[in-house]
Amino acid sequence: MEFRAIFIANQAQLSVRREQLVIRQAQEVTVPMEDITSLLLESQAVTISTAALQKLAEYGVTVYICDEKHLPAALLLPVNRHSRQLKVLKGQIAMTKPVQKRLWQSVVMAKIRNQARCLELLSRPEGGDLLELARSVRSGDPDNCEASAAVQYFPALFGQGFTRDTGCLTNAALNYGYAILRGAVARNLAVHGIEPCLGIFHHSELNQFNLADDLMEPYRPLVDLYVASQVNDEERNLTPKMKQNLFNLTNYMVRQNGKRYRMISAVGRMTESFARVLAQPSSSLELPELIPLESYRYE
Repeated sequence: MEFRAIFIANQAQLSVRREQLVIRQAQEVTVPMEDITSLLLESQAVTISTAALQKLAEYGVTVYICDEKHLPAALLLPVNRHSRQLKVLKGQIAMTKPVQKRLWQSVVMAKIRNQARCLELLSRPEGGDLLELARSVRSGDPDNCEASAAVQYFPALFGQGFTRDTGCLTNAALNYGYAILRGAVARNLAVHGIEPCLGIFHHSELNQFNLADDLMEPYRPLVDLYVASQVNDEERNLTPKMKQNLFNLTNYMVRQNGKRYRMISAVGRMTESFARVLAQPSSSLELPELIPLESYRYE
């Protein structure tokens, strides 16, 4: 079972040998490909063989490549991983507007409920207002309750005057965590043969991850909760340790369908439920519920 998120911040040479990822630094380390869920190459002094990239794609591993500012700038995602990819694509194209609006309603409701839960876990009193707002979301969210919730939520979470376009450590950490989350969702869509550019709400022709941007929304409050409670505002910039911890958020727990799962596993289940909707439009998405921060413990 895949479970390892590998973060490489220093010079290294990566290759593949007998279905193992070989990492050469001061010492050589090997990791079974089947154990890896994601790989982040932060250092620009990392070299990786084409054979290793091909094998990572074959195993459905999300590979993040960082820019000179050490921020995620590109993704390697698998293609043609699904035996019925054309059938799935036809299902996406045929999805009706009413179904898309119903799905977006459920996504927005789950997101706002999790925002309310985030505030509750941090002992902020505004969570009750957000729960009321979540209950008022209509099909397609024509009242833009998602934006109304954000106006209340972020100042309640990070203080009055906070906005998402401010250049600060908090926003840098949020953006980093969201980029990791977006890649995790995009990777699961690709593995299940679902085209990430065909969204249910986002429809930009310049965005190849419209659907990933749609379906990641209810998971964002996990990043928010971590940043609000764990990132030290005294630091001026994201440190390598902060980035490593944010990268590891895919191994934090959420509740979904009455059970607890690692976020990366929950995203996979949500993606499978989206595929079921394509086959049976009356089906529902399986969406997460936020719980107190807890990292998965490997046995």
